[in-house]
Amino acid sequence: MKQIYRTYKDTEVVELGVNVACPACKREWMEYGDKTNCGETYELECDPDDGGCGEKFEMYFDAS
Repeated sequence: MKQIYRTYKDTEVVELGVNVACPACKREWMEYGDKTNCGETYELECDPDDGGCGEKFEMYFDAS
């Protein structure tokens, strides 16, 4: 079997994640995907199927 060699300089960021904390129950999780556009407001839900309270809230994203 052939082998290739890679180093850290061969890596790149392909997806950003945002740390989120529910304003109602303070549960924390990471949102991935399209939730990182500067100046955008996103509607999120504290997922009750994953131990959350089910509360819906808005998150404004600013990369400053």
